[in-house]
Amino acid sequence: MSKKSRRERTGAPAAATNDSPSEGSDLKKYAPAALLALLSFGYLLIYFQSPLPVYRGEPADRLTVLFTIFGNFTAVLGTWADLLIDPLPFLTQRTPVFLLAGLILLIATLVGRCLLSRIGLTSMLSRLENFVFASALGLAAVSLWTFAIGFAGLLHYPVVIVLPLSGLAGWGGFDWYRECASRDKAPSASEPFPWIWIAATAPIVICTLLGGMMPPYEYDVLEYHLRLPTEWLATGRIAVESYNAYSGLPMGAEMLALLPMTLWPSDQAWFYGALVGKTLICFYAPLTALAAYCAARRFTGSYAGQIAAIVVVGTPWIVFVAVYGLVDGVWAFYTVAAIFAAILWFQTKYSDQPELLPRLALLSGLMAGMATACKYPALPLLVFPLAAWILLEGWRPNFKSAITFTIGVTLLFAPWLIKNVVYTGNPVYPLAGSVFPDSIRTPEQVAQWKAAHRVPTDASGNSVTPAMLISAMKKVAYASDWTNVALTPLTIAGIVLFGLAVWKPQFLSSEDDCNPADAVAWRLALYAVYYFVVWWLFTHRYDRFLIPLAPVVALLAGYAAARTSAAGWRIVCNSLAGAGLFLCFFWINWQTSFLAPTFYFTDYQLLKEANAGPDPGILAQLVPAGKSAIVEGKADVFYMQTPIHYHTCFDASPLVGLLDKSAAERKEILKARKVSHVYVNWNEIARFRSPGNYGFAEFVTPDFFAELVAQGVLRPAKLPASQDGSPPIAPWGEFYEVIP
Repeated sequence: MSKKSRRERTGAPAAATNDSPSEGSDLKKYAPAALLALLSFGYLLIYFQSPLPVYRGEPADRLTVLFTIFGNFTAVLGTWADLLIDPLPFLTQRTPVFLLAGLILLIATLVGRCLLSRIGLTSMLSRLENFVFASALGLAAVSLWTFAIGFAGLLHYPVVIVLPLSGLAGWGGFDWYRECASRDKAPSASEPFPWIWIAATAPIVICTLLGGMMPPYEYDVLEYHLRLPTEWLATGRIAVESYNAYSGLPMGAEMLALLPMTLWPSDQAWFYGALVGKTLICFYAPLTALAAYCAARRFTGSYAGQIAAIVVVGTPWIVFVAVYGLVDGVWAFYTVAAIFAAILWFQTKYSDQPELLPRLALLSGLMAGMATACKYPALPLLVFPLAAWILLEGWRPNFKSAITFTIGVTLLFAPWLIKNVVYTGNPVYPLAGSVFPDSIRTPEQVAQWKAAHRVPTDASGNSVTPAMLISAMKKVAYASDWTNVALTPLTIAGIVLFGLAVWKPQFLSSEDDCNPADAVAWRLALYAVYYFVVWWLFTHRYDRFLIPLAPVVALLAGYAAARTSAAGWRIVCNSLAGAGLFLCFFWINWQTSFLAPTFYFTDYQLLKEANAGPDPGILAQLVPAGKSAIVEGKADVFYMQTPIHYHTCFDASPLVGLLDKSAAERKEILKARKVSHVYVNWNEIARFRSPGNYGFAEFVTPDFFAELVAQGVLRPAKLPASQDGSPPIAPWGEFYEVIP
C-alpha cells in the first residue's frame, strides 16, 4: 500500500490535470497553422498536377510548364536585353506615353478629390483611402465628360474637354492642400510600412505597366476596345455603328483611350492615344490592390490589408487583362471600390454618424455605376446585390440610402443607355434585341447574338448539370489558367474561421471573440456565392467575367490571415502570399505559353508591324487617295487606318448589297461607295464558322468571289513590291481590285 498521505494522493490527480491544459493549449496554439499548411500542401499538389494549355504545343501539367519556364527563362531575358542594346527607342517612345498617362491620372485624381470634398467624405477617410476614392471618382468623371463631349459631336475641340476638367482639378488641389494642412496639426497614429511586401510586388507591378505601354495585340482590343475610339475620333462623334455591334456596349473605360487620342499632337494620335489609354487601364491593376488593402484594413486590420493587396497583385488574370488592354480589370477595380464604400456604409450604420449614410451610399452607387458603364454584366453581378444589401440591412428598409445609391448608379450608367435609345431604340443594345425595337439588326442577327451569348450546353443540350457545376467549381478553385495559389486555401480558411467564431468561439483567442470583422466577412462570402451562381446560371460562363470576383475574394483571404493569432499562422499565410507572387511573375513573363509577349523595351515600329501583320500595309499601298476598301472576314482592324468598310460577325456584311445583282449594278454600287479594293481573310471566316463559334454570313464563300471575278467586277490585285527590293511578305488574306 502506498505510503502517501491523503493530501498527496488527492493532489496527484490535480497535478495531472494541470498538465493537460498545457498540452491542450499547445495544440490549440499550433494546430491552426499546421492544418492550414496541410491544406495548402494538398492544394498545391492538385494545382501543379492540373493541365495547362501550352501555346503551340500539347497540354502539360503546371509543374512541367514551370520547370520549362525555369529552363528557358533566358528567352525572356533576351527580349529585355533590347534596353541594353539600344535604350533610345524605349526612352523616347514610352516616356511621352507614360507622362501623358500620368498627367491624366493626376488631373483625374484632383477632379475626384474635388468631388469627394463636395460629397463631404474626405474627413472620415485616411489619406490612402482618399487617394483611392479620389482616383476612382476622378477617372469616372473624366470618362463621363469625354463621353458627353463625344456624344455632342465635339471631339474635334479638345479644349472643351480639357478646360472644365482642369478647373475642377485646380479646385480639388486647393481642397487637398487645405485639408492636408489642417490634418498635419493633429497627431495621427502611424503603422509600420510593409517595405518587404512592396519590394516583393514591385517586379509584377513594373512588368504590368511596361506591358501596358506595348502596342495592342489582343483580338477584342483590336476589334472594338481601341478600334471604335479611333473611328469616333475620325468622325468627331460617339455613335452606335451598324457594322460593329460592340459600339452599343457601355464603353466607359475606352473613354480613357479616346481622350488622349484627341490630345496627341500628330497624325499618329490614334496609335499613341491608344497606348496612353492602355497605360491608364494598366494603372487600375495597382489601384485595385490599393483598394483591396484599404477595404480589408478597414474591417480586419493592417495585416489583412497587406495580404489582400498581395493576393490581388499576384493574380495573373488581373495582370493579363491590364497588359492586353481589356477592360475587365477596370470593372474589377470599381467592383471592389463599390464594395469598400458599402463596407464603410455598413460600419457607419452601426456607429453614431447616421448623417454620412446617404453620402456613403452615393459613393458606392457611383463606383457601381462606373463598373456598369464598363460592362453590362456588372448590373446583375454588382448593382443588384449591393442595392439589396443597402436597402435591407437592419430591422427596417433604408430607403434614403437606397435612393442615393440608385442615383449614383444612374449618373454614370444612364448616359450609355440614352445613347443607345437615340441610335437604335434599344437602351441595352445589342442585348435584348427580341424585347426592344431594333432599327439596325435583322431578326436573324438578333438570334445569332443571343445564341452566341447563351448559357453553354453539353452534348445532350443541357445547361445545368452536376458535372458542369463541378467543372465550373474546379475552374474557380484551381483549374483556371490564371488563378492565384493563395486564393483558395485562404478563402477556405476564412470560412472555417468564421464558422468557429460563430459556433465554437472558445477555439479562438478571447480578444478575437465577437470580432466585428465577422459580420463583414460573411456578407462578402454570401456575395461571392451569389456572384458565382449568377455567373453560372445566367451568363455564357466566360472566364473573364470572374475577374471582378478575385479582389473581393482577396478581402476574405485577408480576413482569414488576420482573424487568428495562432502561432505560425502568419508564417503560413505569408508563405502562401509569397508563392502567389513568385508564380505570377513567371507565368506572366513566359510568352511561349501564355500569349503574353514580353517585348517591353522593343522599338514601337517593330512591334506595330509584328502585331498588325503585312495586310494593313499592303492595303494602304493599294488603295488610292479618296478611295476605300471592303474588308471581309477580318474584324480586328485597329491597325487598318485606310478608309475601310468592315463588319463583325454579328453585323451585316458590306457585300450583302451585291447579292442577286447584275455585273453593271454591282459595279455601280461599289463605285458609289468609292470602293477600289476588296480584302478577304478565309482563315478568320473558317474560325468563326467552326463548331461552337459565333457563325458568319453564309453567302460569303469562295464561289461568291469566283462569281464576282467571272463577271468582271473584281480581279486579283497585283501586290506592291517591297520598298527595299526584298521578297514581299506573304499576306494573310486575299486582295481583289474593283474593275472600273
